[in-house]
Amino acid sequence: MDSASNSPSPRLRQKLLIAAATALVLLGALFLSRLQERTASEMQARKNATAQVFERAPEQWLAHPREASEFERSVRAGEVAAVGVSGPVVLYTDRAGHQLSTRLIDCGFNCKNELGSHLGELSLAQGFALTDIDVDPRTAGQRLIQSLDHAMGVMAPLLAFVGVAGLLIWFQMRGTLGARTRLAEKPRTRFDDVIGADEAKKALRRVAAFMKDPRQYVAVGARAPRGVLLDGPPGTGKTLLTKALAGECGASFISVDGSHFSSMFYGAGINKVRELFKKAREAAPCIIFIDEIDGIGRRSSGKEAPGGGEQEQNRIINRLLVEMDGFSSLDNVVVIGATNHVDNVDEAMRRPGRFDLVVRTSLPTAPEREQLFGLYLGQVKATEGMDLPSIARTAVGMSPADIANCVNRAAAYAAEAGETRVSQERVYQSLETHQLGGEVSNTKSVITPETLRRIAFHESGHALVAHVLDAGSVERVSIEPRGPALGVTYVTRPNEEPLYGERELRSRLAMMLAGREAELIAFGNASSGAADDLKRASELATNMIGSLGFGKTFGLLSMAGVPRELIGPDVQKSLLDESRQLLEAAQAECRRVLEDKRERLEALAELLLGQETVSGAPLKDVLSGEALATA
Repeated sequence: MDSASNSPSPRLRQKLLIAAATALVLLGALFLSRLQERTASEMQARKNATAQVFERAPEQWLAHPREASEFERSVRAGEVAAVGVSGPVVLYTDRAGHQLSTRLIDCGFNCKNELGSHLGELSLAQGFALTDIDVDPRTAGQRLIQSLDHAMGVMAPLLAFVGVAGLLIWFQMRGTLGARTRLAEKPRTRFDDVIGADEAKKALRRVAAFMKDPRQYVAVGARAPRGVLLDGPPGTGKTLLTKALAGECGASFISVDGSHFSSMFYGAGINKVRELFKKAREAAPCIIFIDEIDGIGRRSSGKEAPGGGEQEQNRIINRLLVEMDGFSSLDNVVVIGATNHVDNVDEAMRRPGRFDLVVRTSLPTAPEREQLFGLYLGQVKATEGMDLPSIARTAVGMSPADIANCVNRAAAYAAEAGETRVSQERVYQSLETHQLGGEVSNTKSVITPETLRRIAFHESGHALVAHVLDAGSVERVSIEPRGPALGVTYVTRPNEEPLYGERELRSRLAMMLAGREAELIAFGNASSGAADDLKRASELATNMIGSLGFGKTFGLLSMAGVPRELIGPDVQKSLLDESRQLLEAAQAECRRVLEDKRERLEALAELLLGQETVSGAPLKDVLSGEALATA
């Protein structure tokens, strides 16, 4: 028989150790009890006979208390036969055999008449026995209560320590066992339910195909994907894409975030990692989604001694890597990590064999935004016939989450106004709140009619020049102040191509300067309202000349590629001079347009003064001149 089979099991060894420890504790308690009894017996044997009589049953004397004055009278009258003194307590037997007790009164420091100080002399004079005794005058109940009080006083710190330790252990158990990872139901979402993100879906379809039939890939030696990093701006649908991946391959879905592994207890985070992967293997095929995976952190470099928190972070990352390395080709478990800052993810996690694939998500294009608005507006009571392409063009730079929030806010505006349906005007109102950073500001109440008229001409100048010079599609003009802006003109590009032509940029320069020129034409002077326009126009002009190759002075030379030490005052002057010439040319162009189309400028300004916000067909009619023709 194998010798290993004769060795006790770990559970049996544990029981034997507990039994041995219990026996040792009992033997120790018995030894201390016997030692205490022996010590008491030896001390009792050394006492005199009178003391032993008093101490054998002190209750017989304590049961008959007398006043101290009566005891003093009996002593002086020679009626006392024996006296035992235990501090202030006195047990005495009179010559008639009565067993009595009293308590001497302490009359204070330097007291000359205290009876206790004269008992020795009176004992010799009266002939009664006098001895020291050791008795407890308390009743059984008093002794029990005081013993409990003493025990509580001694045990209170220990109990407090045990209580705190128990709470810590409970929290640790709750953090590692009580708050177990929950396995979600298999998602029903599919890739077709995700609007846009075509590049990300294409990359994830490969993962889905592998999870559907891993043996097909393993048969030709293909390596199973272990992890995927989804990188992109917030709100671009990383969680939805992961659910769609799980739905496509019929996999289970476990969702946690980077902070899930953090704990105030040493080792609890590692236990959470183990439990997470154990649950995933049991539920395979399974997708583990770790949102904000950069929250796990980066391992310390080792140049300085890491603190306790950093050491724990290192251990969590190491455990995560060990678990991922432990995947076999047929485990059919994939880890999806989502982050907005992929550079913050530890390099060891990003190497091949762990997170094999980095999938980037981007903001939706104009057609995708149109679909998203259609989707979310279909979930609320919206009016028919909305101009979704115009709304989508106005929502440049918005993520799917932003669009969902925008529609929800538009529905809230409609409800607050007592309207039964969400109108296009409410959607635009919500867009303005999102893009301009707030509701209509209190500045509106302090703006004078003269200033409001100036703002109307300023915004009308922007809109008219943008329309005539084809700088973009003018979607909406408003003179309601929001945030720092006193008015706004929404101009969108007909497409979202990444390239800008020189003609388009020159038109945009003229559009930026048109607000100030409109003020000059209407009032003969300009205001500080054009400060931001001039700043943005100056930045664009210097980039066109110095970086984009649209100038004559530098030609193909880009200032972005020239070392700073070579850019002297003469180069800077040349750059600024030609940039100013470009701005002056744009200024002349926008003035020409505004003077030629002054009727349209004034008509739009009056329309703004009457309605504050103009969009859609009325705006297009004024800009194209059709409104003036029909009038």
